[in-house]
Amino acid sequence: MIRTGISMTAIEKASLIKDELERRYPNTSTFLKFKTDWQLLFAVVLSAQATDKSVNLATEKLFSILPELSDYTEENRDVIKSCIKNVGLSNTKTEYLIQEARILLEEYGGVVPRDREKLQKLPGVGFKSSGVVLAEYYGDPYIPVDTHVYRVTHRLGIVKDSLDPKGTELQLEKIFKVESRIHLHRQLILFGREVCHARNEECSLCPFTSICKYHSKKK
Repeated sequence: MIRTGISMTAIEKASLIKDELERRYPNTSTFLKFKTDWQLLFAVVLSAQATDKSVNLATEKLFSILPELSDYTEENRDVIKSCIKNVGLSNTKTEYLIQEARILLEEYGGVVPRDREKLQKLPGVGFKSSGVVLAEYYGDPYIPVDTHVYRVTHRLGIVKDSLDPKGTELQLEKIFKVESRIHLHRQLILFGREVCHARNEECSLCPFTSICKYHSKKK
């Protein structure tokens, strides 16, 4: 448990939080299952408004039946949709996968571009999703901000309340060193899932209550 009555800067607070998360989650790995760059891209796109567990179940079947990027064509639309039906928004996501496969093959030689702007031009890929692909496949030092990362960092007061997810990521990347960012991204997600829930958060299990803006407002 972190105990402090001293007012801290965001950087000082971030350092304490990083150390505690490292003690709690010393080893992390990507939450999505994949073997290739395009498989990770597809998994990330499918993960929108879905759990990693449901995505991993869907992609296990999908990548087994359609193992090549060139398999994702209009002719296989029904097969794709059937495999991903449990992740939600299957019609839209099926279209995304077909269009992404076509663009990757026609414009990038079947390789996912290591370029955030180019990635964001792909159907279904936004700022956060592009960061996940680049961090988890290429090891580029980003802290993609999903709902868990956003909630935890804003509640703890590491970043300004007014920042949107993109602004939050950019601010976090100014605070945390390059070598810790990908690991921290995963740690924050795990902490958000296990302790700092959107509802019914378990503050009694949280080591950060003494420095948490959200907790102090609840008192």
